[in-house]
Amino acid sequence: MEPQLDEILAATLTPFKENYDLDETALRRLIQHVGQVDGINGIVCNAGAGEGATLTRGERVRCIEIIREETRKPVVAGIEALSTREAIQQVSEAKHAGAAAVMLTPPHVYDWNASANPEFALRYFHDIATAVEIPITIFHYPPSTGVGYTVATAVRIAREIDSVIAIKVAGGGLVRRYEQVLRGMRALPRHVSVLATSSLFQHFLTGGDGALTGFANFAPEFCVELFRSVRNGNLERARELHGINYALEAAIYKDPNVYKHSRYKVAAHLAGILDNTIVRPPQVPVPEADVKLIGDALQELRSQTTRDLGT
Repeated sequence: MEPQLDEILAATLTPFKENYDLDETALRRLIQHVGQVDGINGIVCNAGAGEGATLTRGERVRCIEIIREETRKPVVAGIEALSTREAIQQVSEAKHAGAAAVMLTPPHVYDWNASANPEFALRYFHDIATAVEIPITIFHYPPSTGVGYTVATAVRIAREIDSVIAIKVAGGGLVRRYEQVLRGMRALPRHVSVLATSSLFQHFLTGGDGALTGFANFAPEFCVELFRSVRNGNLERARELHGINYALEAAIYKDPNVYKHSRYKVAAHLAGILDNTIVRPPQVPVPEADVKLIGDALQELRSQTTRDLGT
């Protein structure tokens, strides 16, 4: 049975110890914290927020196993590889470990003007879908990143690959591209979930299916309430929540964007969910000025939503 990927999917972090080893105890606590929230309908591991590119194949499998032990919610495994052969091996291992679906990150061959060469993306998805029977989520970067393919290519992948059930539209606040993807997917003869990553209020207003976001590590109840407020037509509450969240979103997604996932860890640590903010090199710690911005914004978010969210 295919997982239903809607509402909020938490793109979970990967906690590390001082020596950069995987901190299994901290990961279990994180999953217990996020997984118990109604409206968090899936856990996405080994992706960008989880520093998946720095994990060994063994660590990727272990993360899936731990998450499966701590929650009954579907696990979506991020897949990132330099070759199709390696990607297929990762997908096969993820399925064996209990993943309900996978999310395919574009391989680095797309750095060579992916938007102009859709045949690479189509072949990549086709070969993986043929090799392993498992639902697939498209990780859609904007073409400006170099590894992103066009909206037309993303829609064509979903049209031609039956195992594609969702797409995460990455790239911050580019609402126009998000709506283009949404309209393209809605024109297909089957449903493909369209998930935002940030600027949640604006994306939800377009009628998308939810979000796949690292915000859910430290503010899962907030993300769920914002989505449900928009879905249920309570736009006054949604605008209020968006206003409360504005400072934190600005602190997390500010330039340079390379710190984004490290900032997630800072927020989770300041929220008392992680023991530390350790990231694996080549990622580096977040500058102290940014830490203060995140801390101040997180405190504002939590203080203004505590009464309504019961946290």
